[in-house]
Amino acid sequence: MIVVSWARPGPARGGIPAVTTTSGIAPASPITEARIASPWIVALPNQKGGVGKTTLTLGLAAVTSDANGRALALDIDPQSSSAEMAGRMTDPGFDFSHEMDPGRLSRLRELRNYDMVFIDCPGSLEGGQILAAVLDVADYAVIPFMNDPLSVRPTVRTAKFVAEYGVPYKVLLNNVDPRLGADEVLAAWELLDAGHLARFRCFVRAYRAYPTALAAKQTIIQYRGRYSANVREDVKRVHTELLLDLGRLQAGKGVS
Repeated sequence: MIVVSWARPGPARGGIPAVTTTSGIAPASPITEARIASPWIVALPNQKGGVGKTTLTLGLAAVTSDANGRALALDIDPQSSSAEMAGRMTDPGFDFSHEMDPGRLSRLRELRNYDMVFIDCPGSLEGGQILAAVLDVADYAVIPFMNDPLSVRPTVRTAKFVAEYGVPYKVLLNNVDPRLGADEVLAAWELLDAGHLARFRCFVRAYRAYPTALAAKQTIIQYRGRYSANVREDVKRVHTELLLDLGRLQAGKGVS
């Protein structure tokens, strides 16, 4: 397991933050240091807490690792939920860090040893300062949304804020109760479409496999318990649609 430290002193090339293992021994420089381009930086914001930003951050990082990519899960939430969860895992397969100074996020553009960086944003973004700092470096935003009356207005505000910054985004229907059937999904999508919000064509169902995997100190990719296949299928679909959108952006096209 590798933890990225933004404050620990040590040699860093080209402004790249020092990386150490949990034993404090610097690992060998990865071949991916030769990368020329900066990583794709994906923010996961929503002014509403409890919509699944943390589990999605960890899930997308795990899927990236499973596809032989290098991922960094960056937690800028004072509660440090994603960093703490990743720290409990035996070997998540991706790196993680907790950063409390949004002003340091610009250093992410200097990284060359990651393919993707996923930023877990706090649920309360007072004045938008934190989200503004994230959007200054983000290429894309995945906005998790639960079909709950209390989630609608914060999600709309977040999407509007992201759009005003010119960052492409999509709202992702998350934590859908699989017992409710297709009507629940269609109703949520109609709500998002009526508000003219860009949305994912896929969705993520709610299963106990998420907390159970954490209790087993595993990612959703590593866990093989009940409903784990459903969980992997959902997050991999999100990851695939995300990669397609990033590819379109790289080609100078808009997301669809």
